[in-house]
This record gives sequence, C-alpha cells and structure tokens, in this order.
Amino acid sequence: MKIIDMNVSIGNRDSKGRIITPELLLEMMDDYRIDHAVAYHEYARAEHKSGNALMAEIAKNSGGRIGACAVIDPSLGADCIEGEGSLTERLRASNFECIRVFPTHLRVVFHPFYWEEVLDAANELSMPVIIDEYYSSEHISEMFCRLPDMAEQYPNVKFVIIRYGINCGRHIMPLIRKCKNVYFTIEKMLDHMQIEEICEMAGCDKLLFGSEFPELPPAGTLGLATYANIPADEREKILYKNWEEIRYDHSR
Repeated sequence: MKIIDMNVSIGNRDSKGRIITPELLLEMMDDYRIDHAVAYHEYARAEHKSGNALMAEIAKNSGGRIGACAVIDPSLGADCIEGEGSLTERLRASNFECIRVFPTHLRVVFHPFYWEEVLDAANELSMPVIIDEYYSSEHISEMFCRLPDMAEQYPNVKFVIIRYGINCGRHIMPLIRKCKNVYFTIEKMLDHMQIEEICEMAGCDKLLFGSEFPELPPAGTLGLATYANIPADEREKILYKNWEEIRYDHSR
C-alpha cells in the first residue's frame, strides 16, 4: 500500500545523534517502504530564503520521492521564498507542497491580524498550512479558540495540526466534524480506540500520516495506521489519499 509521510524534516538530529541528510531520509523511507515524504529544512527556521531554497533543490533532485515544505515567517512574507512578486506568486512558481509555520518559536500569536499575508496566499492557492506547536497538558492553547473562525474566514486553507491527540478528543472531534478544512496527524492519537472512534463518528477524511521523523521513528505511527480496526479504504485515506487530495500540486 502506498504511504506518504507529510511530516518530516531534514537537518535535525535523530535518536542516534545523526544529522538527517537527504540520503539518510531516503534510507529511512526505503526501510519503512514510504513512497513519498514531505520535508522542511531545519536551516529554513533561521535563514528562511536560503533554507527554503535548499529544501526546494533537494526535492527537485529526489526523483519525486521528497516533497518540499516552505517555512514562512509572517514578518518576512514573500522574502521567505526566492523569486519575484508577492508571496502567492513566489509559491505558485516554486515546487512547495505546503507551508509550515512556527508561531511560538517566532513569538507571534497565530491570528489573521499577524499572519494575513501568509493566510491570504495559502487561501488563494488552496495550500495546506502545517501549524507547528508543542502542546502542554497543563495549558490549553488559545489557538483552539481562534481556529474555528479562521477556518471559516479562510475556507481554502487546509489547516494541519500536528502532534496532537492524547486526551484531546474534546477539541479534535468538533473540529473534524464542524470544519471542512481542519486536519490532524495521527502520531499522538494514543487514546484507546481513538482512530476507530473518529472514523466511526466522522470518517477518516481529516486524518493524515505524519511521523515527525527524525524526532520520532516512523514505526509507531505506522503501527497506529496499520493496526487500527478500520476499513481498508479508510486506512488508505490516512496513509496517502488524504494528503494527495489536499497538497498543493503545481501540475493541476
């Protein structure tokens, strides 16, 4: 069965302390039979334009196995991407499948007032926006207060929430059922029968396979997807079909 891992990075260290190169990423993909992986480059978090350009070049030279994710800083906007014109125009002319944002790392609240240029571009292109946040069990992120309104305001943006799941069903289920454009990766969906409940109550259309490699090995997420007691067609949606449906495809 085809597998797309839409949440990996290059330039970070794995559990063995190795800095992940394109070659090591491809080696991991071969080991776990992952057909395509969508990566951002860690360097792009510090030097956005050159880091994103490096990631785009890696993807271009991978024979289609590695996809590129653009890291965007709202204070830089279009200057995060090489080229001319607006952020929308530069993204359209590039080979990026999605955008990744780091609100807490950048010390800026995830709200349209501050992210307007980024959200406008993603909305015009119908592009996924991966929201990279770390969630505390002791503090509920204010993003969940804003996200329903943002999803309605930007109906073409695919908002992707990663590493969220354990004891979080009170957020996940309403967002999946009531918002047509909010998605979740499954790597932290470890509550008993959580994936099965989501599929039974709302279907698996909003669930994505994202391993968080190299911070986490893909084995755990693959196990969740493989052994979940769900129909085969729902499993295929999680493993690759949902991402194929929402990713920005420059050939379309």
